Amino acid sequence: MIRAVIDTNVLVSGLLRSSGNEALIILAVHQGLIRPCFSPAIIEEYAAVLARPKFSFRAEEIEALIAMLRHNGELFEPQDAAAASPDPADTKFLQCAQAADAEFIITGNKRDFPHASYGATSCRERRRIARSDRPRDLTAFTVAAAALQL
Repeated sequence: MIRAVIDTNVLVSGLLRSSGNEALIILAVHQGLIRPCFSPAIIEEYAAVLARPKFSFRAEEIEALIAMLRHNGELFEPQDAAAASPDPADTKFLQCAQAADAEFIITGNKRDFPHASYGATSCRERRRIARSDRPRDLTAFTVAAAALQL
């Protein structure tokens, strides 16, 4: 099972486009292939962002997604760490990834998770993702492909 911190933009995209790679991430979590790691601050962000009127998600849909993430995932209480994102609002994802010893940070916004700071996306062959001691940021496609190959 892949342990990952999922950036909010992946969930938004997954709900907006049911056939996209981000939707595969949500499906992989639902099927137990990806174990999401999150903190209280991350869950709060998920709820707040998904409830924005511009997305028009129904309250029941948001509640169901967050309940599924909680059921299939693991809650962490990260301590302040040296890791920082260029976007201070995303630092909580890095801190959670470190506290959880997560294999990946799944994001659609690599700009806020620079490769140099968190390791490069690394693939061995097309089916296997290389492991390292530091979380890596990946596109949803890479993680979905890896999870579905397990």
